[in-house]
Amino acid sequence: MPAALDIGALRQAVANNLYVITQHAKQRMGARCVADEDVKSVVAFGDVVEQHLDSDPYPKALFMAKVQGEPLYVSCAFDGRLVHIITVHWYDPSIWSDPWTRRKP
Repeated sequence: MPAALDIGALRQAVANNLYVITQHAKQRMGARCVADEDVKSVVAFGDVVEQHLDSDPYPKALFMAKVQGEPLYVSCAFDGRLVHIITVHWYDPSIWSDPWTRRKP
């Protein structure tokens, strides 16, 4: 398990278009009316609200930024070169205490 996820390198990879959007994320983006540019913007400028360093096969981060005035979340994994966009979702108050804090199960 890595000691830390290199968020700067992850952001740079997305800025350099070194990312793939999983089929699941593409489906969610379509259903939730989220554009590719929205995803890139959230990763580039958003807050890191969670990191999961022990995720398999690569460590993950969850980014959040407001898009059209609403919090949008982008979950991605980073293999050190390529970013894998896993899923995208809008803020849901039944899951989050506030846009930065997930409710405990």
